This record gives sequence, structure tokens and C-alpha cells, in this order.
Amino acid sequence: MKEGLLALLLLPAPARAVEPPARVASLNLTADEILVEILPPHRLVAVTAWADDPHMSNVAGRVPSSAYRFQKSNLERLVALAPDLVVVSEYTDADFLHLLEGSGLRHHRMTGLNSLAGYRAALLDLGRAVGAPEAAARLAARYDAVLAELSRRLSGAAPPRVLYWADPHSAGEGTAFDALIEAAGGRNVGRELGLKGIMPVGAERAFLTDPDVILVGTWEGAASSLKEHPLLSRMRAVREGRVVEMPTELLVTLSHHAAEACWYLGHALHPDRVPRALP
Repeated sequence: MKEGLLALLLLPAPARAVEPPARVASLNLTADEILVEILPPHRLVAVTAWADDPHMSNVAGRVPSSAYRFQKSNLERLVALAPDLVVVSEYTDADFLHLLEGSGLRHHRMTGLNSLAGYRAALLDLGRAVGAPEAAARLAARYDAVLAELSRRLSGAAPPRVLYWADPHSAGEGTAFDALIEAAGGRNVGRELGLKGIMPVGAERAFLTDPDVILVGTWEGAASSLKEHPLLSRMRAVREGRVVEMPTELLVTLSHHAAEACWYLGHALHPDRVPRALP
């Protein structure tokens, strides 16, 4: 009997359930776009100022007014807000991350934000971190459905060669732009050039690629710089009007809204197969 009692005493204590954070602060736009959809407004205590910009954010106008807006990461202000969880990403400034780790504040770091599978995994991971896995799963299901329908419609389509252009940079393998172009039924010229990441290309090299389509954002000067450039204006795609000006909030998103971005570009590249309206 004594042995049985001793065995019970030596059993490990049951793990205590971690309470979901009641106060969540976001320090990156990707988290802003997700948290607005999966958390009750009173639990989101901070977002980035970008969340309100309709030219950068897919949730502009939907962020609760009670949430503090960070123009830039500020540890002193963050500590004053007393969040239970701070959401950062792999692109958060390394020096600030070091300060955050020393502050004692609990934080969650989003990673893998350079591929469609990575966005999905990061969405579900964030949902678990904030105690809203079911809501995150619903967003993931919607994301999956749009991409699956897009893939079905593009099956067998000849892929046009697409050059992403942000004078003088382009994007190659391992970038969100590469994932976007491929999913939309195109072939990324930056990948053909052997680019890794986002790198400067230069007008002469860009001209020689002779893409079928050029992809730019809608920020000021993005398209006009092509049309007014002494060399780039002579590119076949520019002369024939095959420059896709994609809404910047879709072009730069790293959240579940990337499915909408892929659909938008898929329609621009294959209007005979992909209607403008989302399924």
C-alpha cells in the first residue's frame, strides 16, 4: 500500500491549461489582417498604423477604434498597454526583438511568410496562439477553397512570363511575389534570371528579359516610371499595354488575403478562364 501511495506521489502533476491571452497587441500588418477577423474587438489592444491605410491594408475601416495604432515599434508604449501577447513576425527589426525578449512580455513570432503554404501555416499557428483556432480554421478553409478553384480553372493554361517590377528591383525565388505569380498561372521572370529574394535588376537587364506581362503596384509612379523610361517604355509588354497594376494592399499582403491576390492576378493573366468575381 505504501508503495502504491509513493507511486501516486511521484506521478507528474497534470499540465495547467494556458489561458488564451485576453489582450493581444499586433506589431505587423499580417497579424493585423488576421486578428481583426478572428478576435473580438475588445481583445485587440494594438495594431500597426498601416492597418488603417486602404492602400496597404485589407482591413482598413474594420479595426476597432479602441486599439492603439503603432507608427513604429515602441517598447515603452507597448509595456504601458500591458498586453498578454505581442505578435511580431520574422521581418520585425532584430534590435527591437532583442528588447522585447528582455522585457518579459510574452510574444508570438510569425514565420514562413514567403509562400502560400507558409501563409496558411502562420494563420493557423496564430489562431492557436491567441486561443481562436476555430476562427483561424474557417479563414484557412476559405483560403483553400479560393486557391483550389483557381488551380482548377488554370489547369492546362499556357503560363505567360511575368516580370514583377519595383524600379529597379524584381523578385525571384523564395519571395511572396514569386508565389503569387506562379499561383496565378504565370511564370516568374525573376526566377528565370536566377534571383534569390528581392534584388536590383537594372533597366538594361529588365529590358532584355522581354516579358509577356509586367506586374507593378498602384503606388505613385509605379506604372508611369515604365511608360516614361527611355528604355523600358520600348519593352513589348509596355508598348502593347500588358502592364498589370495590382492594388497594393493585395500585392503586398502576406495573410489569407493572398488567395484573393492570386485570383486577381489570375483574372488579369487569364481573363478567359478566371472571372473577376471571387467564387
